Amino acid sequence: MPSSLNAFLARHCEDAAPCPPTNPGELATLAEVFERHPDPRRVRGRRYRLGSLLGLCLVAVLGGAKSLARISRFAADAPP
Repeated sequence: MPSSLNAFLARHCEDAAPCPPTNPGELATLAEVFERHPDPRRVRGRRYRLGSLLGLCLVAVLGGAKSLARISRFAADAPP
């Protein structure tokens, strides 16, 4: 049985859609993944890029925020 995750993924991705890259240099950063999503907001109401907001929300939730109020408090207290 293979001991590496790369060998496991390679074996199980043969019949699937394009297999994810196994080389860390080929993987997209989290910021790149967030920036790929289309922004559903109207242009007039945008102040911040969607990727930045998603990243900030992710960090807040990982830090224990469980509501929009706590996420906004975290964002207000976060350094620029």
